[in-house]
Amino acid sequence: MQIKSLEMFMAVVKLGSFSEAAKRLHTVQSNVTSHIKKLETELKVELLHRQNPIQPTRAGMQLFGYAEKMLDLQQELLDTFCNTQLAARCPLEIGSMETTAAVRLPALFRDLQESAPDFPFALSTAPSRELIDLVKISKLDCAFVANHAPIEGMFNFHIWTEKLVLISSKKVPQQLSKEYLVQQKFIAFKQGCSYRKAIDSFLSSFQLPAANIIEMGSLDGIVSCVSLDVGLAILPVSYVQQSHFADRVQIHDMDFVGDINTYLIADRDMSKWATNMHHFFEHLQTMSHSNANTEAVCG
Repeated sequence: MQIKSLEMFMAVVKLGSFSEAAKRLHTVQSNVTSHIKKLETELKVELLHRQNPIQPTRAGMQLFGYAEKMLDLQQELLDTFCNTQLAARCPLEIGSMETTAAVRLPALFRDLQESAPDFPFALSTAPSRELIDLVKISKLDCAFVANHAPIEGMFNFHIWTEKLVLISSKKVPQQLSKEYLVQQKFIAFKQGCSYRKAIDSFLSSFQLPAANIIEMGSLDGIVSCVSLDVGLAILPVSYVQQSHFADRVQIHDMDFVGDINTYLIADRDMSKWATNMHHFFEHLQTMSHSNANTEAVCG
């Protein structure tokens, strides 16, 4: 069954004439007649009362309802893939690190909903390494990940830069000695978390071996344990300052470790993006227009 056949059938029903339908569709009457006959043969029904004006049979009225829905859906598909409207049936699958989801994304999603109230999206969180893998196999449209440089082989949009700090309980001296650090545990997310790598960089600056890591699955859990002197942690200061436990922990600067970038990553071939991904990226570009450090690159 061809879309063109349905268009011709609907034109005949609406105009009550084969010849008028042919004029409207810029074709010849024999072509219209041929398409109607093909529909009747395929569906094994008679669709039209051949009278003046032409009227649909009961079977024809039934087909007319289906044809309207199919042609409306075709138009929605065309509008969607031409990036003129959102794809309501296909939510954008966004991945994010826990810290970015907690600190940065609420305001981003608020602004997105204000500009596009019907924008469909879903958010899932995981460590950066896992998010990169999920984007690569198209399980996610995009993801917010942390790294010092763009992710190789992917589209990267630098959107934020985070200052990393070490946090401890209030009992810990402000000046951390090598002797103290060698005895401490660190609390972090599982392997693949970008901030976890900063722990090794921090300890190597003291010429210390890799840390004894306690793995936890939530940010509040990590900071709560730090406040109770279970161990130390390295996190973005933007999260620590807004945490429920901010007044129970001590912040230690780590200027020698350096800041870390947050990138939105996606397939480097933008022709493979779903429609809503194009809309989302346009929104991010608008939001970040005033940020001179924001740039899109392919790693």
